[in-house]
Amino acid sequence: MRRLLGIVMIFTFFNCNQLKAQNNAGKFGLEIINPTISLNAGPYRGRTPQTDGLFNQGFAGYSQIYFPFQLAIDYRSNFSDSANVINEYNNRVFLIRSSAVFHIVDNGSVAFGVGFQFSWLITNQFYIEYQVAPIYLEAPKTAAPDLNSGFNLHHIVSIARPISKHFSIAISLIHLSNAGLVSSKNSNQDVLSLGVKCNF
Repeated sequence: MRRLLGIVMIFTFFNCNQLKAQNNAGKFGLEIINPTISLNAGPYRGRTPQTDGLFNQGFAGYSQIYFPFQLAIDYRSNFSDSANVINEYNNRVFLIRSSAVFHIVDNGSVAFGVGFQFSWLITNQFYIEYQVAPIYLEAPKTAAPDLNSGFNLHHIVSIARPISKHFSIAISLIHLSNAGLVSSKNSNQDVLSLGVKCNF
C-alpha cells in the first residue's frame, strides 16, 4: 500500500510540474494580417575605397509591401487574442514575414525584390528586426563605383516600435551589396534611415 501511495505521489508531483510548464508553452501559427506598407528614407554612403566615409553622399529610400500572412511564435495563451489587433506586431514574441522591397537612390538607381523579415520582441514593445532580400538593381553609370546593375542582397537591421494600432516607427541600417555571390560588378552602399509602417 505504501508503495502504491508513493507511486501516486510521484506521478502527481510530475504532473503538477508538467501543468506549470504548459502555462509557458509556446505555439507556432500562421496568421492572416492586415495590409501593411512601410516607407523609409535617409542619407547614404558608399563603401568602396573612393567613397567610404560619412553618410553625406545623398539620400536613398526604400519601401516594403508586406504579404498578407505571417508566421508567429508566442505563448499559447496569447493566441486567443488573434481577433483583436492591438498593433502591427500584436505583441508577438517572434514573427517571420515576407514582403516586396523597392529601393531608390537619388542618383537614379532603382532596385526591387522579395525578402523575409524576422522580428524579435526585446522589451516593452520594442522589436529588433532583420531582413534579407535578393534584389535586382538597375543603376546608371553615374552611380559607380558604389552601385552597379545586377543582382544584389538587401540587408536591413532595425529597431522598431508600434506607436498606435495602425502605425509603427523604425530606425534602420540598410546594406546593399552582391556579397560576391554573382560575377557582376560589386555594389556596396549603406543607408541610415528613419521609417514609418502603416497597417490598414
